[in-house]
Amino acid sequence: MWCEHLEHREHQSRLSMIQHQYSLAKRGKWICPQCGKKTFVCYVDENNQVLDEGVGKCDRADHCAYHYPPRDYFADHQVIAEVKPRRHRPMLRPLPPPSYIDPDVFKRSVLATESHHNHLVTFLNSVFNEAIVGRMVHDYYIGTSKHWEGSTVFWQLDRYGHVHGGKIMQYNPTNGKRVKEPFNHITWVHTAMGLTDYNLKQCLFGEHLLRDYPDMTVAIVESEKTAIIASGVFGDCIAVACGGCGNLTNALCEPLRGRDVVLFPDNGKLAEWSEKGSKMRHLFGRLFIADIMEREAMNVGDDIGDLIVQRHPKWQRQSLDIIPINLGLTEL
Repeated sequence: MWCEHLEHREHQSRLSMIQHQYSLAKRGKWICPQCGKKTFVCYVDENNQVLDEGVGKCDRADHCAYHYPPRDYFADHQVIAEVKPRRHRPMLRPLPPPSYIDPDVFKRSVLATESHHNHLVTFLNSVFNEAIVGRMVHDYYIGTSKHWEGSTVFWQLDRYGHVHGGKIMQYNPTNGKRVKEPFNHITWVHTAMGLTDYNLKQCLFGEHLLRDYPDMTVAIVESEKTAIIASGVFGDCIAVACGGCGNLTNALCEPLRGRDVVLFPDNGKLAEWSEKGSKMRHLFGRLFIADIMEREAMNVGDDIGDLIVQRHPKWQRQSLDIIPINLGLTEL
């Protein structure tokens, strides 16, 4: 315990040291990641280089007051200690910057969805009407890849429009299930392109929607397909995906700072997501977790997307605008 305490104090001391290397920029304003106004002042180093476009302070103190200092940024992203020769204090450097996909590659993939067969879109059209599917394709920039016949690209765009990466997956067009035989059909665009030095830093799938809806509640699910399906019935919130329970971290969820958030764990993951959510509670405005899958799911591992697919035809026939089920929300 005593050793752990000393390590914690040393870590905090290093973060304090690196904090003083940055100050608020004296010139220039950026788009605030919370309120969407051009009132954001970034932290810069002694060479006037911006640390990160999301690290700074909003000038709208009475209306927004968003503040994400370098100390929190390095704590969330885990600084790397670079040990210098003896008699020199350790120097800290941040993780290497993320790589981004060429915008032209991204655009061609999205445009291909309009003219090429996409198995996931085919399945979505069997569940929702054409207008809803069209909005899904548009809002989430659903892409199509030639890597596998009819495969889907889930593009990860951050709140500034940077394309962090694209996850390629193949689905069965009839039941919407992932193709796992004779092998698991999942890879990344940079891998398929042979970009060996690509530094993938994932962001939330659907994160780009945050800027368009600065005050809307955010629903976090695990899979990208589920986020798209949920958007077809959750009209009062933004559905985003973390891409896996292990990805549900402070760093990934930082863009949601100050937001009201609802967690939708898969069936069997309620306790795990509750624990993770409680540790990140400080990031959000209000944080809820839904236990609907523990009560309503037919199979272990089912998610809210599976439930929507099962029940959506009934809701459509009744022309309901609100989901007629109890989500079982508990505030963390």
